[in-house]
Amino acid sequence: MSTPRIDIHLSKIAHNAKTLSTLFRSKGIDIIAVTKGVCAHPHIANILVKSGVKILADSRIANIKKMRDAGVKASFLLIRTPMISQAESVVLDIDMSLNSELSVIKKLSEFAIIHGKIHKIIIMVELGDLREGIMPSQLENTIEKVLSLQGIKLTGIGTNLACFSGVKPTAEKMELLSSIAINIEKKFHIKLSMISGGNSANYNWFSTTKDVGRINNLRLGESIFLGYEPLTGKPIPKLYQDAFMLVAEVIELKNKSSVPDGEIGLDAFGNKPKFKDQGIIRRAILAMGVQDVMVTGLTPKLDIEILGAGGDHIIINAKKEDLKVGSDVSFTLKYGALVTAMNSSYIFKNIITPIGAKEYCAIVEEKDRLHKKKTAIIPVKEDHTPLISLQDSDFNLIFEKSIQKNYRYLVRKEVYEKIGRISKLLDNQGKKLIIRSAWRSFEHQQKLWDQKADFLKKKYPKKTVEEISKIVSRFIAPQKKSTHSTGGAVDALIYDLRKKCVLDFGTNDGLHIDLNEKCYPKHPDISEEAKKNRKLLMKLFEDEDFVCDHKEYWHFDYGNIGWAVEKYKKYANYGILKESYVQSAALNYPDKVFFYL
Repeated sequence: MSTPRIDIHLSKIAHNAKTLSTLFRSKGIDIIAVTKGVCAHPHIANILVKSGVKILADSRIANIKKMRDAGVKASFLLIRTPMISQAESVVLDIDMSLNSELSVIKKLSEFAIIHGKIHKIIIMVELGDLREGIMPSQLENTIEKVLSLQGIKLTGIGTNLACFSGVKPTAEKMELLSSIAINIEKKFHIKLSMISGGNSANYNWFSTTKDVGRINNLRLGESIFLGYEPLTGKPIPKLYQDAFMLVAEVIELKNKSSVPDGEIGLDAFGNKPKFKDQGIIRRAILAMGVQDVMVTGLTPKLDIEILGAGGDHIIINAKKEDLKVGSDVSFTLKYGALVTAMNSSYIFKNIITPIGAKEYCAIVEEKDRLHKKKTAIIPVKEDHTPLISLQDSDFNLIFEKSIQKNYRYLVRKEVYEKIGRISKLLDNQGKKLIIRSAWRSFEHQQKLWDQKADFLKKKYPKKTVEEISKIVSRFIAPQKKSTHSTGGAVDALIYDLRKKCVLDFGTNDGLHIDLNEKCYPKHPDISEEAKKNRKLLMKLFEDEDFVCDHKEYWHFDYGNIGWAVEKYKKYANYGILKESYVQSAALNYPDKVFFYL
């Protein structure tokens, strides 16, 4: 895929918009989504509208026209004080505008009369940040004149804080704006429908105040797109911080000194750089620079260090990360970086659209078909790693009772060590790993097949044997094709010690799993809680180099043919281990007490 690019996850933007809208409405505040930070990208504008946003705001008329031309169905607000030279276009193309100059409002009135329109305005009040706004002492005089103008409807008042001077929207500032609104309504015998208290920086005020007063509107951009509270840079709970991901490609990777060799002057941008002596480092160059993005607003996802940047290059210390020429390096963005990246014509905008269940399942089925085709031909170079019973460990595990008598939950030694590390991570979270199954004999695998087939025959008595077999085969492999026979496969769930239950994964009731398409790991039609729990389970195993099965969120492979295919290995390390070999893997502590569910 093209690089540099910015991956735009529409589903995460939608989630953030819905979550914030619900949050602010809990205290009677509606939100306007500000699109200037994303250059009014039509796909993003449409997902905001589909998420329930009624008004979209931008600082540029061209951006608003772009959204209108793309068929975005919303009301539009111009949030930069209109240029008097563009007054006619404002009246013709925009529903409402923020204003702070009487001469501009008069010009809007002239064109509104000419074109037979009514243009709504919000008058901005200066409360200390020293950007746009009429001084409170001059506000009544201005409003008196505005109310006499034809073609203009005074919809409300607003303020802007924390943008230019960083002045916080405190409770005192919001109380002042509320009192100003109340006084205006009393003096002029009018009702202001919108009191716009500010922007994303109002989050902390909102979270701590018990009374929002007359504030009934906020204009949000950064919190919707990046999930952060701007004043502190802290993540807002329940929001995504990675709806936008910037990706650049490594074009050089060499061991070089961490300090330059020679006399230092000014760099290409007139600055005198400083360097920390770290000896010889793995120095990589990315094909992206300050001409593309505000580099100081980037945070790498990997454990690397940004050393500096030129117009076309970002220099990083790759440290111990497994990078090579051609590797992608991803970054989350602060607001300044988002604005510049979205504005750059050199950065490809990769829209990642949410897909429906039917489309997702079709993709999974095709992946699984190709996967099976490849596993049938990949060679195995058996490394004869021994099997160890997880019941011999001191890990905090829970075991699901097996259909197989005297089942010992055997895994390869390396898998055993990985399970130990996963278990320890869960210990710190008040949770335990449930081991459902590990190595299975052919006999054991056949029992599972027969059990499921018998269950389905009773449930669907009119189905033929062939139809039942087809359903079973979607989730249970034939006895000689299961990766469980290698000792490199593990089925697992998670138990919450605090709640005293198995986590909800979307298709399970405790340990019982209803086998259907919603078992596919990233199925879109499961609850947010189930998605979060699947993500936790999968990340624990994937961080240990396992791969998750395409159709079963609980099944993980390592070292076997399933793993080798997904990891693009030339061969698998673990082959099938028959029962005659496994019988030598004796249980060292036969009297030990185990925790079963």
